[in-house]
Amino acid sequence: MTWLWMAAAIGGFAQSLAGAAGALLAERVGGGPAAAGLPQAALVAGAALAALALSALTRRAGRPRALAAGALTAAGGCAVVIVAGHLGSLPLVLAGTLLSGAGNTAVTLTRYAAAELAGTMTAVLTATAAGAVAGPLLLGFADPYFVAAAGFVLAAACYLPVRGRAAAPVTATARPPAPAGPPSRAGLAILTCANLVMVGVMTFAPVHLAHAGASRTMIGLVVSAHIAGMFAPSVVSTRLVAAGGAARTALLGAGVLVLACVGVGAGALVAGLFLLGAGWNLCLVAGSTLLVDGVPGPARPRLEGWGEVGMGAAAMTGGGLSGPLAASAGYPALAWTGAALAAAFAVVALMSGVRRGSGAGSTPPEGRRPRGRGLASGTSR
Repeated sequence: MTWLWMAAAIGGFAQSLAGAAGALLAERVGGGPAAAGLPQAALVAGAALAALALSALTRRAGRPRALAAGALTAAGGCAVVIVAGHLGSLPLVLAGTLLSGAGNTAVTLTRYAAAELAGTMTAVLTATAAGAVAGPLLLGFADPYFVAAAGFVLAAACYLPVRGRAAAPVTATARPPAPAGPPSRAGLAILTCANLVMVGVMTFAPVHLAHAGASRTMIGLVVSAHIAGMFAPSVVSTRLVAAGGAARTALLGAGVLVLACVGVGAGALVAGLFLLGAGWNLCLVAGSTLLVDGVPGPARPRLEGWGEVGMGAAAMTGGGLSGPLAASAGYPALAWTGAALAAAFAVVALMSGVRRGSGAGSTPPEGRRPRGRGLASGTSR
């Protein structure tokens, strides 16, 4: 767990630093704000593609090697972006960003490795928060992609010493469809919808701040506040899942997303972006818990990969559309659109009966479901 904690912290740092720099670099080499959302779209497309590859590699070689491979691929992508920045080539920036998406996938999949080893995601999500909040603070002081590349290499080195259940290859040959059942489908929908709203609203925030005259340091502080909201509430989120159930926690997260987008649209940028991250965190923990609810350990990597694909597809849509929408109608209009989507997400969840879904987490293989416990709270198998 110590190695996982270190890998999550360093990987989160590299992930957030590179992600915050992407929109600013694309606007500079792409010639306008409409290009600002393209790196985020490329990043999440790369993350989605890497999710399936890393889940397959997990089954063959174990989680540590798979996660390390994702981090090293991201380091190579950052090197490509460095070259692209010097050449002023937007296509090359997007190609490098596509590769760096594998690092994002490695960082997010670390939560499942932690659940296997310690029965909880909280420690790793907190470590990710610690690194991710620090990353954007270096926007004004360093070459972001050079530092991010070094961070991904260090993260890869931290993954490899991990031992225990999370390190063993999966030898089972069962290939259940994904998602496997109603709780899994609900988890996939929650992860997808939350990521669509969060990424769509957040992607253009650095560009909006730059147009308002904010320095890179100030932009980094605002982005760090958002990232703190994304990961710092993990302890609260896991306790809410344990106490009230994953489905109810997801509905609460949707409500927080609505409130956050309304705040951003009204001009309360720092508070709104923090709440945007907090709502996403509630949905992340709840959706991840439901995704593998009742699924035996050998079948989980495939479902986890599909969860990342759903999040990636949503983020690619939100990130790709955020630039053109904000450029044509303004950033507040983008935020109000996010509020409408989050509200629709909550209404659909209520009407579809997701609120009556599984309570908190994964059902043990023998079929017993301890009330209020599961992947997020300590009984993951």
